[in-house]
Amino acid sequence: MVTQIEATDVLTCPRPTVARIVPSGVSPVSGRGPALRSNGRGDNIMISRRPGIPGRIPDAVIIEPRQSRGERPLVSVHGIARDVPGMADGLANAAQATGRTIVLPVFDKDHWPRYQRAACPARADHALLALLSSLEAEGRIPRGPVDMSGFSGGAQFAHRFTWLYPNRVARLSVASAGWWTFPDQDTAYPFGIGPERTGPSAAPFCFRTNLRAFLDRDIAIRVGARDCVVDDKTRSGPRIDAQQGRDRLTRARTWATALRAASRALNMPDRVDFAILPDCGHSFTDCADAGLTGVFLDFGHNRPSGLHSCGRTCA
Repeated sequence: MVTQIEATDVLTCPRPTVARIVPSGVSPVSGRGPALRSNGRGDNIMISRRPGIPGRIPDAVIIEPRQSRGERPLVSVHGIARDVPGMADGLANAAQATGRTIVLPVFDKDHWPRYQRAACPARADHALLALLSSLEAEGRIPRGPVDMSGFSGGAQFAHRFTWLYPNRVARLSVASAGWWTFPDQDTAYPFGIGPERTGPSAAPFCFRTNLRAFLDRDIAIRVGARDCVVDDKTRSGPRIDAQQGRDRLTRARTWATALRAASRALNMPDRVDFAILPDCGHSFTDCADAGLTGVFLDFGHNRPSGLHSCGRTCA
């Protein structure tokens, strides 16, 4: 069984001043494992684990400020390694600077093996909607849109979820996806938004219908300068390589270009922010250290424009 966050897993801060809230019926995240790195900002965050309902609502790690500023919550989705403790470690201290609540859903492999597709057979998209509704009902997040983010497989989920439910997401920030759904009606879903080759499906229709609404938001795209290696996790083949490129770096650049072209075709402003993170491969920790957490939380980062080349770091 794929690892889920248990009461003995990480997210324990070495400083006793960082507390963990434990609402009724919720197990705390505590115990052994890599500790949260201190940023010297004090004891302003609390971390807890919220159990879900298997197959219906995913477990979630919740990072909450002691004093909320009323900011939109951020949902951040893990990659296929499901290293939620590592993501929480990278985001928790940055959260102190913003006073924002961060929700990290745990799409375990037993129940959501292909969560990256969002509208997968197990409907990971419905599971996240149920989680958000539950957190709103509990008063842990305000009602309304959230900011959505994801790394690797989580970036795949995040952009497809946003496309399916544009009214539920305010800002989208994604990094290092293995592959993307393109705003191309001549390419079959899920590589584009044309009808599926396997038969009728509601998903590509929703993508086509929601294209303008999807593009009508700030979209930040990041990828590591050294994420140009085709590994055994990279989905490859003549068709996808011809459409998107062979590696994550090329594919991120190609997707950003496609979104900008789609915006121009619809006479919409370009709201795509694309940049390459220097000296980073396919590692959330390295990307976080290079500023990805600031991008996800929308603070303390530059917003370069244009499509950068990978220069000397990429073969």
